[in-house]
Amino acid sequence: MLKMNSFCGRTEMDSIRQEKMQRFEEFVDRRLTPDLVHAIAESSNLRKNIENLEKNSVTSIRTLVSISSKVYMQADVPDTRCIFVAIGLGFHVEFTWSEALNYMTARKEKLAR
Repeated sequence: MLKMNSFCGRTEMDSIRQEKMQRFEEFVDRRLTPDLVHAIAESSNLRKNIENLEKNSVTSIRTLVSISSKVYMQADVPDTRCIFVAIGLGFHVEFTWSEALNYMTARKEKLAR
């Protein structure tokens, strides 16, 4: 009788474990995978922008800056040689172009793992 209860308990635990695993996989597919795709796309865009700045020797620009959802304002950037890169959780770090490219390479490798 003890073996039967142990077996039934194990089957029930396996069922609960499978259900939790399925919910986790759904969360990954629904939330984390799109976030990862978005982060990779943003990194790719930033890399292209930095490479264009370097290639064209652009040291100042006029651009649009998002100040809230779908609201932008013009901004003059007098020195583009240092940029602020969003690193997550609302934090930004000032990098030179080469430092930013190195950071993005390291981040891409980490995300790939």
